[in-house]
Amino acid sequence: MSSSRVGLRLAACLLNISEARRKYIVENIAKAALLDKNGKKHPQVSVLNIFSDQDYNRSVITIAASVDKLVDKCNQA
Repeated sequence: MSSSRVGLRLAACLLNISEARRKYIVENIAKAALLDKNGKKHPQVSVLNIFSDQDYNRSVITIAASVDKLVDKCNQA
């Protein structure tokens, strides 16, 4: 079976941040990863996991998106 549709290329990105004790900051950063520069949610971007280590005050946010969307997010920074 063949398809004329080009497959979607997905990538995962790990955001390492130096914050774990103030949960609201970590959550706000994760929410911001889902938004475009106009504040609208990207339908093809997902937060897969948030891991926080309060002893070391570090968090890792894992997001997945199409390769094109991740490139756009990196260019916004």
